[in-house]
Amino acid sequence: MITVGTAECFTHGQIGLTIHKASAGYPNIEYKFPEKIREVRVLTSMFIPSIYAAEKLLDISLPEPDFEYKYAKAYSEEKDLLVAKLMAKGLKEKLNLDIAIGTTAGVGRGAIAIITNKKEEVFTTDIYANLLTFENVLERQKRGIELGIKKIIEILKDW
Repeated sequence: MITVGTAECFTHGQIGLTIHKASAGYPNIEYKFPEKIREVRVLTSMFIPSIYAAEKLLDISLPEPDFEYKYAKAYSEEKDLLVAKLMAKGLKEKLNLDIAIGTTAGVGRGAIAIITNKKEEVFTTDIYANLLTFENVLERQKRGIELGIKKIIEILKDW
């Protein structure tokens, strides 16, 4: 059994939910795991937009936001890469997961971090968006979900 957990911000828990649906055999899911993978269990899929919740739930310390934005965290792309990694690492350690995913996005292309026992991958989408003005936010979110799931499938092929 492969255990998975997500701590997601800009992808709103949709990477974890989609992985769960694919592993549970829901009909009409466009993503399929490699046949050799027998069981993937999503232990948690969290939407965590606030610094307070991320720090308390994941036992991590996050940097100060680059931008003022309501109650949510809003970072530049450079800090998003760090924060996504911190979120994934915190979740992996807290639940002793095989695969942990963290996502966050403020101003820039957003960040997705996937951490396994063997490697860490931290990457962005190819869509610039600005949480403060909502420019391209939905497009970036959709692309982040797609890229995150595709990367998980790649990782599982080598499992």
